[in-house]
Amino acid sequence: MSNQDLIEEYIDFYSHSKQSQAMRKSSLNYFFKKYGYSGEIFDINTRELLKYFSWLKNLPEINLTTKKSKWSILTSFLNFIMEDPENDFMVKIPSKRVNWNGTSLKTDKSNREVYATKEELRQILDYFKVRNLKFYIIFKLFTFTGIRKGELINLRIDEIDIEERVIHLYIGKTMEKYYISPNDDFQLYFKMYLNWRNQKYTGDNYLFITNRNHPYSVRLFNKKLKDARDNLGITNRITCHTFRRTLNDFRKEMGCPLEDREQLLGHKTRNVNISGYTKQDIIRHRKLYDKWNPYKDLNF
Repeated sequence: MSNQDLIEEYIDFYSHSKQSQAMRKSSLNYFFKKYGYSGEIFDINTRELLKYFSWLKNLPEINLTTKKSKWSILTSFLNFIMEDPENDFMVKIPSKRVNWNGTSLKTDKSNREVYATKEELRQILDYFKVRNLKFYIIFKLFTFTGIRKGELINLRIDEIDIEERVIHLYIGKTMEKYYISPNDDFQLYFKMYLNWRNQKYTGDNYLFITNRNHPYSVRLFNKKLKDARDNLGITNRITCHTFRRTLNDFRKEMGCPLEDREQLLGHKTRNVNISGYTKQDIIRHRKLYDKWNPYKDLNF
């Protein structure tokens, strides 16, 4: 059985979401492709695992949480293989020598303080508008709603109400969040996309799907965004979360109260139970959005 076959067997065994499966596969491929282990899985030994751990620990381009996740998935994968007696495989997974203290931090400067200008937002949206309708819609939603990547990836078709300009985002069994989409020509593009999406049968109702009819991975949007920045010559390290931070900051500059800003970004506030919204609440929320929309006078 090849390395790839074993990886597929491991991923298929557990009832994970497609997003989780993609993340696990990516983490395992990190060991084989990025680190460069070229041997068979059954030839892995403790010394090789310690070398990988040391390499991973000192890798500058990913953060500590991601490093721990990649290590955990690799050890989970190895335990899965060892539990099958037909594989006749055993390796001692190091524990005492696995210490994350002193881990190298990312060398890239954090983008926590990065904000986009309105001109940069216009350039990015224009870039996608003439190249790909779907990604234009995706990045306009990022820009105008402040929605998170994971939330957008898991959006379902039936959570969108274009006429009411509302996204009903269900979290778990009871929690809802509402993001209001802009009231302009964007609605026409959104309707065009929804008509196309409703004609695609994929076995699920994810709003945004790849060419292979799967939901997107978390990393792809930042990759698309980086390609756009590179092509446009934008040096500001704008990521998907930058749109949310920028929107909130513009509202703050407009004088929008903290509680309104939290509500518009989908947070549960002291006086508002978002999961219990009524029709009147949605109307009020939409008016609140229009009042504190920093982009309403911009043509993008």
